[in-house]
Amino acid sequence: MRHRTDESGLAVVLQDLYRRVWGPIETALPDDTQTAIISPDASLNFVSFATLLTPGDEFLAQKHSLRYVTSGRDLLTKPERAPGSEMVVFASPDYSDSRTGTAPTSGLYLAPLTNFASNAAALEARAKRWNWPVSVFLGANATETQLRPVRSPHILHLATHGFLLPETIRGVSRFSFLGLITDSTGASGRVLLRNPMQRSGVALAGAQVTLNAWQRGEIPPTGNDGILTAEEVSGLKLRGTWLVVLAACDTGIGELRFGEGVMGLRRGFVQAGAQNLLMTLWPVFDISSGEFMLDFYTAVQKTGNAPDALASVQRDWLVRLREKHGLSAAVVLGGPFILSSQGQFQEL
Repeated sequence: MRHRTDESGLAVVLQDLYRRVWGPIETALPDDTQTAIISPDASLNFVSFATLLTPGDEFLAQKHSLRYVTSGRDLLTKPERAPGSEMVVFASPDYSDSRTGTAPTSGLYLAPLTNFASNAAALEARAKRWNWPVSVFLGANATETQLRPVRSPHILHLATHGFLLPETIRGVSRFSFLGLITDSTGASGRVLLRNPMQRSGVALAGAQVTLNAWQRGEIPPTGNDGILTAEEVSGLKLRGTWLVVLAACDTGIGELRFGEGVMGLRRGFVQAGAQNLLMTLWPVFDISSGEFMLDFYTAVQKTGNAPDALASVQRDWLVRLREKHGLSAAVVLGGPFILSSQGQFQEL
């Protein structure tokens, strides 16, 4: 009964979102519309439109192929082309220090993503079969030092934890390690972190060591500390990079700023030059995420079109998972992925 209630409650929410948000748009679309380009505003940036349920009880993804852009002007800009064709993969970073056996403290703990290593191996094998030049950095080698010199790869794939911290953090808590970028600390122990580009990012090798050090009041050198903030992401050399894939938890989240869109990893990679950015809106399981990514890249290799590849794979996953495991499983496992494009759409 509880499962049925949860399923029916989720269906009501997805149907209501369709009615309130998409229904008025649908009535204005020609009957033969196949592709819809969405430029979401405000909190709609965090909605997976593909999972909305139509009055016919099908996913919106079954009715239209969905593409995302930050604004309409993105459709007019002619993108640059990266000179190379290389795929660069960073996966399953060793967050601890394997040389010293550093153990996590009682604060923020970055759980190892062990399955992402096998996912990366499968992706590497697939890329070689397609004759894609590929470089893979795993474990202790998945560092900032290795990432920063990467220059305009055709595809950049990052499989690791993403994060977004709240602006106000009380006391010397598990998040107080970010005191090195605080604006002020009051007598009450409240730490203010006003810049969302410094409060969001991804974790690379050695990140747990840095977190532990910050909790002890120590500040390691920031050049290779394993914490790659969105602000640092914006300085990466990705001009002309055709596709960036963030196969991590909550990589599509960020902070809304009026007139500026979502501030966070999205903004960082756009500023760095990425043309297509695949992100997740909520935590993903590394096993299912790896399978989804292999299906996505297979579709990319066949079609040469990243937005269409995601639309096709996501539609198939949503339908198949709903038939086998129910609506909740379909939404949780197949729904978090969105792909935002900058500039005119280009093929692989």
